[in-house]
Amino acid sequence: MARISKSDVNAALAAAAKTIIAAGGEDGRVSRKEIKNALATDRVPRQQAALVDIFFKFIDHRDFKAGAQVTAKDVKRAVEYAKTHMVNKYDLNNNGLSKDEIGNMSITGKRAVDLAKALKAAAPTGAD
Repeated sequence: MARISKSDVNAALAAAAKTIIAAGGEDGRVSRKEIKNALATDRVPRQQAALVDIFFKFIDHRDFKAGAQVTAKDVKRAVEYAKTHMVNKYDLNNNGLSKDEIGNMSITGKRAVDLAKALKAAAPTGAD
């Protein structure tokens, strides 16, 4: 298996974050119900669904106070945390994430890798 770059994985996290924020609507807050509905009604792109689901749960868990609501600011902080602690720290030799390095990642990190691979595979190659 070829290595996958951290920048591709970080871009996948950013795409999932954008989808999470969009699922919340115009009030600036994202509820569990809104995410559940977005996932159930295909408002979340199919290839993003696994990451959006688990990443939202991660964000929601980080903001554990009763009645707390997930905001765009919470999502942004979670993306920065995930980039540093769930992706970048696993690339031990700074040459992209290998199969073994990915194997040591959290479920959220692995789902980000899965999405990055799917996005990369779907990207136009530029050949006519």
